Amino acid sequence: MKPMPRGRHAAALALVPIVAAVATGRIADAQARLPELIVEAPESLRAVGDQVRRLETERLGAVMRLVGLSVPGDPIRVAVVPEESRLARDLPAWVAAFADPGNDLIVLFPARIGSYPHDSLEMVLHHEAAHILTARAAGGGRLPRWFDEGLASVAERTWGVGNRTRFLRATFFTGQLTVTEIEGLFAGDAASVARAYIISHAIVRDVIRRHGASVVPRILSSVAAGATFDSAFLDATGTTARQAARIFWRSAGGWEEWITFVASPFTLWTAITTLALAAIWRHRLRRAERRREWEMEEAIERELDAWDRDDPPARRLRSGPDA
Repeated sequence: MKPMPRGRHAAALALVPIVAAVATGRIADAQARLPELIVEAPESLRAVGDQVRRLETERLGAVMRLVGLSVPGDPIRVAVVPEESRLARDLPAWVAAFADPGNDLIVLFPARIGSYPHDSLEMVLHHEAAHILTARAAGGGRLPRWFDEGLASVAERTWGVGNRTRFLRATFFTGQLTVTEIEGLFAGDAASVARAYIISHAIVRDVIRRHGASVVPRILSSVAAGATFDSAFLDATGTTARQAARIFWRSAGGWEEWITFVASPFTLWTAITTLALAAIWRHRLRRAERRREWEMEEAIERELDAWDRDDPPARRLRSGPDA
């Protein structure tokens, strides 16, 4: 390789700190465009607080794009609260976290995190942060619970096999619920709330799929401008929320979800594995049954042999008249 002239070498070395400064500036600028989280935790939950601080916040940038925010706004306080606190005792046991957008506050109860819809600490944090960012995009305007929770669920997790399974299980007996009925589920018990979460997630996901990613910012910006949610939804989609739910149930909420679920590799492999295990189980049952028959025959033979030894005339009778 031809050696670089001394002057060019010096110039290249001079550029290194400039490039590094530009890269550092870009990283700092990117971080500045993300919401700042201020984590507060008591000494007893210091390890959990440290874990929350280490969680990746880059995903919140995707949440901002989803809701149409270009500026993250004020820092968000994240309070990690122990189970023995009065606040935890005053809330139902299935409430693992909540967001208070008016006070830029997220409250986490880490002892309650671990099952749907609160699968992990990271998912819960992103879900609650999505509520605050959604409220900011809507200018604090009122949003129905099904849309708010559905949007936070879309922001927090993908629609995979696990969610399809939950959705099909949640709707197998309830049928096609209206948005008003879904809203009512949020006031029920833990099972009802879990059903409301997954159905809301599915409907909001379907609205975005049909009308494009820009539909959410259009709805929220209209609400921020003073429109009601119903009128904002109608302007952005050309249909009412009630009609959107009806369209969902006639398509993705019905046969499309079932076909997608049944045709998924996970379902097919699960069916194949189940059939294979059933065949193995039946084979083992037949082997066990034959073994019992053999053992019974051997026991009868032993009884007859013992009888022959104890009663020679009986042995001759058993052997036949020509023995």
